[in-house]
Amino acid sequence: MIRFASLAAVVGLALPLSAQQALEPEALTVQSGYGLHTFLVDAPDALSSPAARLNDARADRDGVVPPPTSGFVLHAALLVQTAQPGLLERLVGSIDERARVFAFPVTGTWLVEAPSVRVAVDLVAALEPVFGTGSVHLDARQPLTSKALPSDPGFGNQWHLRNTSMPEADANLEPAWNLGYTGSGVVVGVIDGGSQTGHPDLSANYNSTASSSGASSSHGTSVAGVIAADNDNGKGGVGAAYDAQWSNHVFGSSSTIANSFLYRNDINDVKNNSWGPYDDGTLSYMSNTERNALRDGVLLGRGGLGEIYTWAAGNGDVVDRVDYDPYASSRYTIAVGAVGDLDTRSWYNEKGSSMLVVAHSSGNNRGIYTTDAGSGYTNSFGGTSSAAPLGAGVVATVLAANPSLSWRDVQHILVHSARQCDSGHPFWSTNGSGHLMNYNYGFGAVDAGAATQLAASWTNVSAEQSWTSGALAANQTIPDNDPNGLEFTINVPQGITVEHVELVLNVTHGYVGDLVIWVKSPQNTKSTLSTQRTDPQDNLVDYIFTTVRSWDESSAGDWTFHISDESSNRVGTLQDYELIVYGNDGSHLDTFRVSTTGLVAGTSGSVDVDGARANENCWLAYSIAGLGSTSVPQLGVTLGLASPAQVGSAQLTDAGGQSTWVASVPVGSGGVAVWFQALQMNSVSSILATTIQ
Repeated sequence: MIRFASLAAVVGLALPLSAQQALEPEALTVQSGYGLHTFLVDAPDALSSPAARLNDARADRDGVVPPPTSGFVLHAALLVQTAQPGLLERLVGSIDERARVFAFPVTGTWLVEAPSVRVAVDLVAALEPVFGTGSVHLDARQPLTSKALPSDPGFGNQWHLRNTSMPEADANLEPAWNLGYTGSGVVVGVIDGGSQTGHPDLSANYNSTASSSGASSSHGTSVAGVIAADNDNGKGGVGAAYDAQWSNHVFGSSSTIANSFLYRNDINDVKNNSWGPYDDGTLSYMSNTERNALRDGVLLGRGGLGEIYTWAAGNGDVVDRVDYDPYASSRYTIAVGAVGDLDTRSWYNEKGSSMLVVAHSSGNNRGIYTTDAGSGYTNSFGGTSSAAPLGAGVVATVLAANPSLSWRDVQHILVHSARQCDSGHPFWSTNGSGHLMNYNYGFGAVDAGAATQLAASWTNVSAEQSWTSGALAANQTIPDNDPNGLEFTINVPQGITVEHVELVLNVTHGYVGDLVIWVKSPQNTKSTLSTQRTDPQDNLVDYIFTTVRSWDESSAGDWTFHISDESSNRVGTLQDYELIVYGNDGSHLDTFRVSTTGLVAGTSGSVDVDGARANENCWLAYSIAGLGSTSVPQLGVTLGLASPAQVGSAQLTDAGGQSTWVASVPVGSGGVAVWFQALQMNSVSSILATTIQ
């Protein structure tokens, strides 16, 4: 019969080896969930063993094979996807009667505990032909790294929350806090190497019921402090969501990670991940178990609204891209990059088509002040390890403003409220729906003031829609050392309002670092997914690239897919490709709306109106009192603003229903929240919430 998994298997405890087991490593080949690899296994007859991956398939251009990669841990367990658990149990029992099958939290997945790593490897080999490639893999831990390092005291040091020397270069938390959006009622999980639950600045907000681990690390302790360090307790600084609670979880093997993704998502609302594969420019893989756990989290978490996963975008500078990290680039996660205290790119920040936003961290002049191990503090925390939890804290304030938001609504709000940072950077461009975007910054820097104001009046997006081309067979040789490569046109007949676009590839190639890959939308928005680099791996197998750069565009029309080999001597074949579009029906979008590129104290700023009736009078109102209800009987409308005032005089819209107001923004008004709404006879626009910089 099917049993519930034991604690040791689920948590992935690495059990100590006996002296007899500490023999010469043995080579074992197995599907680990991160690819089919041969490992040198220290103790194949133990329940858990360190292992090193052989790199024969990763020779460089001169044929030099890198030394084995250490840091793997293989467990005496495997994960199987099947709708036939009875068959699985019979097969396992016939192969080794000591093995046991347990129910696993991921839908359609079962955990098989074996008496040793060796037996588990044999079980994978025996079961994979029955249940299919990709459906069976060893429970293994690949080498993972935290995204930063920690070190000092007080709120005055927390420039990322309140930057007095450059006011625009912070996450703009004060307007959100002033409106009472401090994270109260929200629980943020910290998936890390563990966090110090008893730290005097963290213990008051710690939620043990929502936690799956009691482990502790200095890195995790610093991450937790960025999110939810307590306020008004006379100790250290504060978290971005200082009234939120936080919970403690760990990363590890695929089963450990999957359990952390899913643990008590009836209590946990957000889960932050400041870890991932090494930032070395090589494509990484995520096991199906982990991917399915993320899927289950967003489908089932928070009572069906979906768990929100924030992720450190990576510290690989120009060597790496967010697109090569399957965790950060997943459509189920929010990839958060880093910008420094001068509001410019942190030197280590990666580029990527899957990066949604950036948040402030180290990388210009100053590091981040937060909690540290041993009840202390550091002022040198940084990397995207610190940017991601700042993003998670902002998300907690957004949920405090509107708890009914789905996981997709939160992504929409971050896109629509993000502030353009480093405006002089040459990579800024506008997509087909009018969103500013940048490979270094996504849609811009998180702005808690604007995000919470937008969340308070947000109309939830419609149910997710999707369209797929299906796997399209190509079976074409990719021209060697030819930037023209291969290009294909994919016509999408369905007009979905785009959120995420995935490109799934199967390519046979001896050196994937030679490949340049991009897609282009019908609105001519290009998303670079892979560039030439040093990555000696062979082949792309069902590899999923993701872009967010076409957000809010219409999917209808011809998409272009390009793949080229831009170095000599290695020739590959494109076997097949698939384009998948995810989005909504656009019903949440108001055509009559107000927008601005930003208002700065002491300067003249412009506010634009779009989608109004053409060639008719239009008025623009503003409020610094917030949302409310104000009747304007002369025009037959009710404004959604409290104590509104008029900006300038009425203007006649043009033939496209557009008009622009230019107004002087008072000196000393920086940090003031302001709400705008336009009105015509019997019609009002959506409300724009922004903060004067």
